[in-house]
Amino acid sequence: MNKNDKMNKSKQRLRALPAVIVGFMVLVIGLPTVYACGGFFCQFVPINQAGEQIVFRQDGNTVTAVVLIQYQGDAEDFSWVVPVPGIPEVEVGSDLAFTSLEQATRPQFNLTVNGNACEQPLSFFPPFGAAPESDTAAGADDGVEILERFAVGPFDVEVVSSSDAQALAQWLEDNNYNLSDRGQELIEPYVDEGMNFVAVKLQKNQGTGDIQPLILKYQSEKPMIPIRLTAVAATRDMGVIAWILGPSRAVPDNFLAVEVNYTLLNWYFGSSGAFASYQGLVTNAMDEAGGQGFATDYAGRDRSFIDQLPVADDLEAELVRLSALATEPFYNELSFNFQFSSIKVLEILRRQLPLPEGIQEFVYSDGALLREVFSAEEIATAKDAIVAELRRTVVEPLERTLDVFDGDLYMTRLFTTLSPEEMTLDPTFVFNPDLPDQSLERKATLDLACNLGTTEWSLTLGAGTGREGETVIRGFGDSPIFTGPPTLDQPFIATSARLRSTGSPEFVDVNEFEIATVGEAPQNPIAEILLLCGNGTMTAAIMSMGCIGLISRSRRRLQTKQRSVNSGTPGS
Repeated sequence: MNKNDKMNKSKQRLRALPAVIVGFMVLVIGLPTVYACGGFFCQFVPINQAGEQIVFRQDGNTVTAVVLIQYQGDAEDFSWVVPVPGIPEVEVGSDLAFTSLEQATRPQFNLTVNGNACEQPLSFFPPFGAAPESDTAAGADDGVEILERFAVGPFDVEVVSSSDAQALAQWLEDNNYNLSDRGQELIEPYVDEGMNFVAVKLQKNQGTGDIQPLILKYQSEKPMIPIRLTAVAATRDMGVIAWILGPSRAVPDNFLAVEVNYTLLNWYFGSSGAFASYQGLVTNAMDEAGGQGFATDYAGRDRSFIDQLPVADDLEAELVRLSALATEPFYNELSFNFQFSSIKVLEILRRQLPLPEGIQEFVYSDGALLREVFSAEEIATAKDAIVAELRRTVVEPLERTLDVFDGDLYMTRLFTTLSPEEMTLDPTFVFNPDLPDQSLERKATLDLACNLGTTEWSLTLGAGTGREGETVIRGFGDSPIFTGPPTLDQPFIATSARLRSTGSPEFVDVNEFEIATVGEAPQNPIAEILLLCGNGTMTAAIMSMGCIGLISRSRRRLQTKQRSVNSGTPGS
């Protein structure tokens, strides 16, 4: 049988596989998931701009920024433009670090519960949830100077400069960096400030699964997020997380520093519910502050978060193990390997072992099926190329990203949400050694007691909230563990302030809160009778006989009421 006959026979067998197997393998290998364009400005419009995540490191006058690029669209339409001072060094980073970093530095909310609530009827159900090297000489083109042009990782990069915003907008448009109708308006402030632009596209043989963070190193006195370019692509209340490494605590110097009112947090539905509530609380607080502020999620020198980041040596060891396998088990295990992104692996397989027309991609996960499509030599050669590309595009970028965290640097995590109309000012950050740390953990205590058939409770804020020891709510009625947080008419902001590189906060808002009362205290007839009996309006005889009788009958009624509450049946 010649090779063509073998190929045709293989195609027929592969096409005849049950649909359920096809569906399962597509699920395992995964289709290329694409994300919102998070790189300050992208070609694909409209864009669901889900959020910005950036790591900054400040060393003297040198800033290193690791920018997570999120994109939604086809590979050929991808473009990304970001303003920077000077001509930056550009490398490819790893998105593996971002997921672990976000989880490791996420604020933690711990509620201590003391006492017990009154028993709830069995029918009660609580609600769910809560609120580089240049390869081309620089040149000029119609008022735009191409300072550098090079390839890095999956990207083709051009660093361009112009003193004419209109000319630059036209050049970007002509070179398929579509800035939309607002392009000139959005880039003009950066042109006026003398900034250059890093313009990025995917190389022709790269897919959306190859998109990786970029590491930019440039000269600047302080980190800055060019949020104005994001306005055209952003959704309402877009989240922004900035991790800033430097000599001391980082603070925004042109946005407000906002502390939220932790009384309004949903402490009661577990840590994940509390974190979701915190994000909404920050959004409301930022709106209340005028739309331009940051909350400090964490500030300190604790390096334990490093232990939760992926380890490049572990990935390298896994590559060595995979490469030692025979050809068939190599492909079987690669498709089910959880240390390497299935999206990334699929893009590499497409390049190194392109399938003939009509063959479905699920065959990549089965070495036996691959042997019916390719020769043993082709499969073995592709195996070596796949291992080499995984090392170059996954392991080495992770090593470069982790290098950013080297040294005994102070870490600050800042969080905000912004809507397009609030993106009129690029936030900048400085370091203030005079400010205290902010721990990851926020604590509160819920005290419960069952009194006269009614649950009485109180919430006291603890460490990490800035209001340690302050009782903020007294409640009567069902425990908030069952009902969720009460609705309170209070500001979302506890304080807002201007911060500088030295000194204490200059407060803009300082809200004082009275203890909130929820529900009504239960009536205690025994206390009322004792008050009446002791106020001198009754004779001694009445006190000795009538008051004792009233108290006895009241006690029996209360006991009956208590039993009926506990059993869930009507009382007499």
